[in-house]
Amino acid sequence: MAHTRRRTWLVAALAAALLASPASGSGSKDIALPKRPASAQADLVQALENRKSVRDYRQERLAVQDLSAVLWAANGVNRDYGRRTAPSAFGNEYIEIYVVGDDGVWRYDAPAHRLRAAGPAGLKGRLTSQRFVGRASHVLVFVADPGKFPGFFTSGEERLRWAHATAGAIAQNVYLMAAARGIGTCLVAGVDGDAIRKGLGLPSDAIPLYVMPLGYEER
Repeated sequence: MAHTRRRTWLVAALAAALLASPASGSGSKDIALPKRPASAQADLVQALENRKSVRDYRQERLAVQDLSAVLWAANGVNRDYGRRTAPSAFGNEYIEIYVVGDDGVWRYDAPAHRLRAAGPAGLKGRLTSQRFVGRASHVLVFVADPGKFPGFFTSGEERLRWAHATAGAIAQNVYLMAAARGIGTCLVAGVDGDAIRKGLGLPSDAIPLYVMPLGYEER
């Protein structure tokens, strides 16, 4: 048991060091996240009671264990055959989650529960005109990939409707895990789509939907 605890601590410490490391080259490296928690610090009713939008954050960086928990809750794998915590049309995973920090950008790889390097530093303050977002420890960015929608969704309106529905379910999952673990967040719809596409190197038809800053609440 002591050996297992020590190994878990070492993984978390390494991940935290990578998240805090200065940018170089692409600005980030792949990060293996700690295993998602077996339980939260509050039950569902408490999480619902504590759910709120938070816009004032402390300077303290988000612990990698907390980031891991939020990402798994958002749209992680919760069944042996690969299905996720959030619903999506016909099981097509057309919503990508990016994590934007001070030192780089990562894409959440849910099947591997891993952060994949996706871009350099400098994007966090350009995601939206709402300045409080840039003061958060990390920011989640939800992007719809049109190429991953079911092929019979030929209407752009239909694709957009499903994209918003799925992203909304993901956002509520984030809110609930954040509330359970004492993390502040806020769903922001007013995003700078061009800046996000450019900063993440996305194709022109990618659809940035929402951002959710993450940080410990300033009280």
